[in-house]
Amino acid sequence: MKSSHIVLATAFASALFLAPDDGEAAEWKEGMSSPKVKELQQLLKEKGFFSYPQATGYFGPITEEAVRAFQQAVHLPTTGVVDDATYAKLRAFVPTARPLSVGMRGDDVKVLQQQLKQLGYFQYPQITGYFGTVTEAAVKQFQQANGLPATGKADAVTIERLRQAASQRTTATSSSSATLSIGSRGSKVSELQNNLKRLGYFTYPKITGYYGTVTADAVRRFQKDNGLPATGSADSTTLTRIADAVKKKIAPPAEEDRSSIYLTIGARGEEVKRVQTNLKQLGYFTYSEITGYYGIITADAVRRFQKDNGLPATGSADSTTLTRIADAVKKKIAPPAEEDRSSIYLTIGARGEEVKRVQTNLKQLGYFTYSEITGYYGTITADAVRRFQKDAKLQATGIVDDATYERLIGQAPAPKGQAPASKLDVIELIADAAELLGTPYVWGGETPEAGFDCSGFLTYVFKQQGVSLPRTVADIWSVGKPVSSPAVGDIVFFETYKKGPSHAGIYIGNGQFVHSGASTGVTISRLEQSYWKQRYLGAKRY
Repeated sequence: MKSSHIVLATAFASALFLAPDDGEAAEWKEGMSSPKVKELQQLLKEKGFFSYPQATGYFGPITEEAVRAFQQAVHLPTTGVVDDATYAKLRAFVPTARPLSVGMRGDDVKVLQQQLKQLGYFQYPQITGYFGTVTEAAVKQFQQANGLPATGKADAVTIERLRQAASQRTTATSSSSATLSIGSRGSKVSELQNNLKRLGYFTYPKITGYYGTVTADAVRRFQKDNGLPATGSADSTTLTRIADAVKKKIAPPAEEDRSSIYLTIGARGEEVKRVQTNLKQLGYFTYSEITGYYGIITADAVRRFQKDNGLPATGSADSTTLTRIADAVKKKIAPPAEEDRSSIYLTIGARGEEVKRVQTNLKQLGYFTYSEITGYYGTITADAVRRFQKDAKLQATGIVDDATYERLIGQAPAPKGQAPASKLDVIELIADAAELLGTPYVWGGETPEAGFDCSGFLTYVFKQQGVSLPRTVADIWSVGKPVSSPAVGDIVFFETYKKGPSHAGIYIGNGQFVHSGASTGVTISRLEQSYWKQRYLGAKRY
């Protein structure tokens, strides 16, 4: 067929599709229903934009979103309405199979990013059309998850596999099972966060209705614990499994079957009071009152006990955890034998000069932050002891035994200029940072309204948690406590445009860190990306 015939055929098909029938509108938009809408959906699906499992013939929000994505990819006004220009462009559009790599730009890069975003790999807030390090990392993750060589370059095999995956992505017929991923908003996200909170995975203090990195991390941990692909996106399988877990886990056990007790967020009653009392005696439950309600504070106390005692750190108290807690209480609060009064054993409830001495040394080392030396061993003292034990590579029980006492009394005060230990809520720290994604880079900027430079972003986020950092990267580096490998909430440093630490970000787990880059603004990058890997200096804790 001659090229002129192809053009005429395309134009004819466009006119046939959009011609008004019996007074119908020539534009197709949300709310319309027609066999021609079904044809539109099939076209969008073929091009990799329409993710619903079947063409329905109804122009709903999913179809509108697909139209907008296509319009953005081919530089048309993103109206979500199919006019003549959109339909003609859609008919003629052929997804390219040219290899894509860092530094390339164009519509095919936009399509690649759109498909990666749909599958939960591309987490940048905007479809840019530029293949940068964020896109490279997303491609690499997709390749790893699909058994392809993880080069970070989108070759023909990767592009085709990605197109198929995006086309086959299951969006459930009911809104309750729709796939949720980073960027999603609404009541379904709120419901997901509520369920994850009840299961002890979502620990952010508020239900936001926004699917950010905190929600994705909670989903990922649930998936990992339940044998699902740990994508961080909540597909229909994950949502169903979460709902089933909530129904199963919060149901009260039969009175005659006390071994099946399972306490998690949302539970109430005497069993909750008992576990809170035991955890308080062990120094894990630090709330001032025994409430009988299993909330995020109780879940966090349980999780820390489980972690210290080699149990799965779920934050939910199953029969094994409850038994281990009870045994620990019996063992730990028993007074030493009368004939061995020289042994030191201080725990919650103890008073006297030895407690004052412990508090004084902990204060000198920056662990005990209470304003006064009280001589009373309460939850604040137990928490300070636990953090000291953890840093000293001792068993983090929160109880001062002989080994802890000797190590503590032998310690010198913290060196001048070194940052003291601070009670930092890393979950809230990361959540605050996630809310700032997309904030532009501004030299000297230190507020969300003005924008951020590198160190301005760090000082702002840490300040929200009551931690004051110096204003420059070099000074932040100088006051931190070095760590061999970063944990969530630590700051990672890089040597970029000058010798020594000149750029830094907050480590958020899974080899990723959030930072304000000069070319990206506040964004998430991977330590394994070649640029950052070559310039990595180390990590420090604050």
